Amino acid sequence: MGICTLKLEPMKPMKITTTFSFLLTVLCGLLLGQPVVADDVATPQPAVATACAHDPFYADRTLWPEDVAKSDHFKQKWPKARVLVWANPGEGAKDGWEAKHWLEDGKPAAQAVDGNTDIVFPEWPGNPYSVSITTGRKYQPAGFRNMTVGKGVTIIGHFSAAGNVWIKAGAGVQYMDSMVGGNNTFVRNDNKSDLRLVDHFFINKVPGSSVEMIGTFSSDDNWRVNSGTLIVAAGSTINAGNRSDPTVTEKGTLVLLSGSTFTRRSNCDWGDDLVLYGRLLAGLPDRPLTSDAFLSLGWKSKGVFFDRKETGGRLPGPGDFGMEVAKEAKIVVTSSDISKARLVINCSKRDNDWGQIEIISRNHPLHGEPMIAKLKELPRVTDMLIKGSVTWEGIYLNDVKAGGLNVTEIPDLAGKDAPTFGPDNKATASELFAIISPEPRRN
Repeated sequence: MGICTLKLEPMKPMKITTTFSFLLTVLCGLLLGQPVVADDVATPQPAVATACAHDPFYADRTLWPEDVAKSDHFKQKWPKARVLVWANPGEGAKDGWEAKHWLEDGKPAAQAVDGNTDIVFPEWPGNPYSVSITTGRKYQPAGFRNMTVGKGVTIIGHFSAAGNVWIKAGAGVQYMDSMVGGNNTFVRNDNKSDLRLVDHFFINKVPGSSVEMIGTFSSDDNWRVNSGTLIVAAGSTINAGNRSDPTVTEKGTLVLLSGSTFTRRSNCDWGDDLVLYGRLLAGLPDRPLTSDAFLSLGWKSKGVFFDRKETGGRLPGPGDFGMEVAKEAKIVVTSSDISKARLVINCSKRDNDWGQIEIISRNHPLHGEPMIAKLKELPRVTDMLIKGSVTWEGIYLNDVKAGGLNVTEIPDLAGKDAPTFGPDNKATASELFAIISPEPRRN
């Protein structure tokens, strides 16, 4: 319903939200001999006055980089759809998908939120509030199209997204668990701090479509690219959780752009820090690296302190690697200048967190601080099991243990396509490599 602002001189302007209250105010004004001025009678208000997920203001250089036109999400065309605006900023709801909570063209919405609806939560300067926009079931179909989350509100409950999601500074989401659909989209976090999304975060995009993560994100558990493309935007960071293996399947692609980082939020002493069956691309043909991108892997105890198996299935062992590259997988670097814009594969050197320490020390004589002290004796270096295709040109390797590059064929280290090496490796270039059998991965 339209919002009318009336000025009753010398009374303060009044907001009129219904036809009845408008007529009543006019009548009162006439009886009091006060002039009544309708500034915006029955004129629908705009959905938002700032950039939002369904209207990103791509031309605004204060919001987007010069090369944004090269991104997949910039090229995405969105058919016209309903735009709903949260009617009562500051007031939360557990049934936020219901029509009663929304305005459409400034009037109460007649229909509930659906998969062809863009939704906007305006900025709210008051006390923070939260809204659930789904019933909370995990990995369900997307219940909306594009979503803008303004300052002051947190979206809670498990939900999937098929369109753009823009989380403004001072806003948040909890339990966004997957990206779905066939559109090319972005998820943007304007908060300076890490935005922890969920436990397992899945990319379930239609093959050939992508989602670009802009900002800093994390999870409690793994990130998994089941299908489609996950792009880590320039200068952005993904801190995967530390429970199970981050994985890119055969139908998935992980892209790291200039200045981006993919890592874990803390060290994980069991499993792998990245399992690659699909593709890992550093830079793209139309968006080549102009500065280093980082794949920062963890370090492994290899089970040297753990001689018991009662650890909930999470026992560090010799088969754990920083990265496993399956036979069918590929790693390719596209750079504008490989002397300064490379894929840097190194060790994050982060510590295990307390949750890790508790799990790996179950039924072990060492616990807490003594266990932490023992783990600190281990070198912060990483290793890899590589059975797939790697284009070594443009890759910079650092913090690698001696014999830590387990490959089926050692590259020509004197050739122009050879990788380059940092100062913190634990052996000479040739001694970093070890030959293995090109059999399928261990599990």
